[in-house]
Amino acid sequence: MSVLSSKSRNGSGRMRAVAFYDLDGTLVDLNLIHATLYVLANLGEWSGRAGYLMSFIGRAPRLYLAEQQDRRVLNTALFAIFKGVSRDRLEAIGEEYCERVLLGHLYPQALELLEANRAAGIEPVLVTGSPDFIVAPLARALGIADYASNRLAISRGRATGRLLEPVMAGTEKATWCASYAAARGIELVDCWGYADSFYDLPFLAAMGHPVAVNPDRRLRSTAMSRHWPVLRFDNRSDSQGLLAAMRRVARV
Repeated sequence: MSVLSSKSRNGSGRMRAVAFYDLDGTLVDLNLIHATLYVLANLGEWSGRAGYLMSFIGRAPRLYLAEQQDRRVLNTALFAIFKGVSRDRLEAIGEEYCERVLLGHLYPQALELLEANRAAGIEPVLVTGSPDFIVAPLARALGIADYASNRLAISRGRATGRLLEPVMAGTEKATWCASYAAARGIELVDCWGYADSFYDLPFLAAMGHPVAVNPDRRLRSTAMSRHWPVLRFDNRSDSQGLLAAMRRVARV
């Protein structure tokens, strides 16, 4: 997680309010598997890339089952593929992926929401199962000071393939948000949460202001029964409009 910046505090040194955002499917129209494939396809020489991609293909059945049942298992299986890759290389590819791919897939409506929340004194925090080497450059681009993401254990400058705790999935997201808010004298009942997946239900249910964004079928049903707001974002927007929204959000 990055260091908390002074701009997210009020005159007394306390944060005013927080909006916690999931990333994949909520702010962008991509997912963790897409990011993983991009990274694997751009590692090393062609022979090395083929080996990584074959490793991914070999894990595909397990990944599919994990996607349907347990996001923690999915994250653990995906990140194991990075075993042996240098931290420097992962960070370089993460920067490249953010610049070349991720920024272009942000929902314009999500950027407008970030801007509106900031105008109301609500500071954004990312809470995502995506890896830190991808989340960090995105957070910088959006002017977001703090985030929680999954992190690979590193030994002698290389990824071990093991995830560090806490793994950002399911109840761990809610637990992290509660700790983050409590450390700043904020109650979750005063916080907003935005997510797209039924697997994020514990995260959303912990918030005083949960919002389902592009929800899957099960989350939509739950949101409707609990009278939560439901937002629909899409990328049917011109590139200049997206760029202008990004500049406003990042306060460039």
